[in-house]
Amino acid sequence: MKTLYQNTIKLIPFTLLALSLQSCIKQPGAWRNDQIPGGKRDDFHKLNEQLLHDLRTGNSDDISNMESREMLDDKSNLRQIELVGNAVKTADYDIYDEYYIVNKHRSTDTIGNASAGINSYKMIYNGITHEMYMALFLPKDKNLPNQEMITALYAKYDYGWKLTSVNVNTYKINGKTAPELYELGKKKYNKQHFADARLTLELALQCTAPNDYWHYEHDTDAGKLFQDAAEATVKQYRFPVVIDGVAGEPRVFRIGNQKNSHGWFPVIYYTTKVNIADTNAVKSENVQIGKVIDKLLPGITEDKDYIFYSACSKLPLGAATRVEHFDMTDKLR
Repeated sequence: MKTLYQNTIKLIPFTLLALSLQSCIKQPGAWRNDQIPGGKRDDFHKLNEQLLHDLRTGNSDDISNMESREMLDDKSNLRQIELVGNAVKTADYDIYDEYYIVNKHRSTDTIGNASAGINSYKMIYNGITHEMYMALFLPKDKNLPNQEMITALYAKYDYGWKLTSVNVNTYKINGKTAPELYELGKKKYNKQHFADARLTLELALQCTAPNDYWHYEHDTDAGKLFQDAAEATVKQYRFPVVIDGVAGEPRVFRIGNQKNSHGWFPVIYYTTKVNIADTNAVKSENVQIGKVIDKLLPGITEDKDYIFYSACSKLPLGAATRVEHFDMTDKLR
């Protein structure tokens, strides 16, 4: 019972704020950013500030006080709250877009921004209550190469405004959104740089849904083009393939994407006849590989800051097979 009384005391400011948002009911519609009435928007911002603060400090009791009964009952939300909390601890976030919504029916509806050019989007959501509010947050540092979007959805119940969901997902990779990566991948594909196109389109698919409601208007063919690039890569190379121009004929057997603090970049796995224990010899051979790899895989070093290599003693027979290997990073620029 002591915990209950303590939480009740903490709830007073939040309860007053939630109740202050009860008034000013509008006709059905959606209002975005500056269209939201000033006083109501200020109160929503106070809710957001409290949410981000509680997520950052990991105060589970205060977060629970903000949640709707349905959200509290769904224990899977605990993992989502943990993930969002991890995100706000690594970067400062600010509002990117926000929507105040008055639903006509409790059914699926659509809101969005059609004025963002290639990054125009719509969000399809369920009208949980008559009035709702959605806030989309992005890192304040716009120069971060990899950015995650936090989405908070609130609804007005008869017991006040409550959080109904909060989640985090990838918004940008290497400074680009999914549609921007799709356009880049399409250019690479049209140049017949199939392997490089596949890697770029793979990244596009990783950030195509920054939240559970999001749908881009301009990347609808990303999945199909990725499959086309993957099939073209298989036909062109027939892995493992010899790296011409390097003594010992190392063979590339797999390519993929790998992340570091600067972004996502290609990783090339190859077999070598050099003794893996002799790391200086492995590095020396890798220098020669770096000089010719773009001939084997056109575009693979183009517009990249890094490329990763993993030299293996033999070809793995399966995903679970462990082989001796030595990993290297080549800083291209």
